[in-house]
Amino acid sequence: MYRPVVLIIALVALATLLVPAASPALAAPPDPQSAAFAFYPQTGHNIGMQIKQYFDANGGLDVFGLPLTELFSEASGLQVQYFERARFELNPAAPPEQRLSLTRLGALLTEGRSEPAFTWLAASPDPARTFYPQSGHSLGGAFGWFWQTHNGLSTFGYPISEEFQEWNPTAGQVYLVQYFERARFEYHPENVGTPYEVMLGSLGRQFLERDPVASAAVAPAQALELLGQSSTGFSTSAVERVTNITRATVMINGLMVPQGAEFSFAGVGDFSEVNGFVDGYAIVSGRMEKVVGGGLCQVSTTLFRSVSNAGLQVTHRVGHSHVVFFYENILGFDATVYTPDIDFRWRNNSPGPIYIAGTVDLSTSKMSFQLWGYNDGRQVSYDGPYEKNVTKPGSPAWQFDKTMPKGAVRQLVHGRSGVDVNYYRTVTFADGSTHRDTYYTHYTPWEDFFIYGSGVTPPSGAHIVPPKP
Repeated sequence: MYRPVVLIIALVALATLLVPAASPALAAPPDPQSAAFAFYPQTGHNIGMQIKQYFDANGGLDVFGLPLTELFSEASGLQVQYFERARFELNPAAPPEQRLSLTRLGALLTEGRSEPAFTWLAASPDPARTFYPQSGHSLGGAFGWFWQTHNGLSTFGYPISEEFQEWNPTAGQVYLVQYFERARFEYHPENVGTPYEVMLGSLGRQFLERDPVASAAVAPAQALELLGQSSTGFSTSAVERVTNITRATVMINGLMVPQGAEFSFAGVGDFSEVNGFVDGYAIVSGRMEKVVGGGLCQVSTTLFRSVSNAGLQVTHRVGHSHVVFFYENILGFDATVYTPDIDFRWRNNSPGPIYIAGTVDLSTSKMSFQLWGYNDGRQVSYDGPYEKNVTKPGSPAWQFDKTMPKGAVRQLVHGRSGVDVNYYRTVTFADGSTHRDTYYTHYTPWEDFFIYGSGVTPPSGAHIVPPKP
């Protein structure tokens, strides 16, 4: 079974970057207002999600140059994308905030050089220049201004040489240059007074020429399109539930599912307190219990709907045991999870990779997923839902919760009937062939459910549910 691979694509132009060895990986929060992907016809490549966000926020084409490849996976599991002046790296195994970084191209391409400009210094050769003991080199003048005004440390890293004259074989002339962990600065006197007085060397292109694996990803690609999306609301959720919804969405945002691979929700990662999840109420064996990760079912349901709307193959889906009103009352169109026992899985049967973009908007209490990939012309339609065997709920249930304040009562569930539901999906492919799925769900009746603190006596006739030990 495929364990989802993180992905983030971006676009860049005119510059070489690298993150300092001691600096944190690059992190950019999801922006629900901007398109997840952009296509650059100049080179025929896409950039998207976290890479695109970092690219847009830190100089774009003028700093990174155009994308030279699609995002692709190396044998090590690391995912990379080349730009003219940079190479972005995505680490699927890292926490979401640490997945994105920039290759230390400057350091890699100058390894072993012994010219005087690369000699480690003990102090600055000029009091007007800033000295960096972390790398043993100084920075000043036009290069210093450019470094400071273009997010220097996180984008370019520390200086690893002094300024010196170097022949540029592409331009066919000598430039004043300085190397950084992730870049080479070039001084262009012909551009004095313009934003291009300092330009960045094409280190991404240089390094690409040394990478035989990357050559397969250079061929122009098709523009990625939005294949399916879905949103659900959580306006009445407790803060613990919102915390878990947000954390799980962040974990899934940016994942890439290769063509033919199966995505497992349970395989996304560790939904535990160690990974930022908290206690929240969930349905366990027909009753409400506080469990770490309560609220994950809203995330799995929203993702399931996006997958279904994209016409992708649903391989394993379990409906909720009760009707849940968080999901806009579309009966039979949900997917519960209770890791690791109850999973939601789907297969990427599209013509290329699928990229998952997830966002949580706290101002509107909405969470969303978008699936991006190559459009093969398939269309999706629905029939239903069709209901039968409606069963009324029983007596209200009351459960003691020792964490509730004295005398407090809180209603977690408003009673609803049980019902059997069939919801049908038809996928029509470009050649006219069709595939029909039945989403069958058996919802059991659910009575009003209350939790209460000490000093509260449940009403006569209530069904008392023992608290979890």
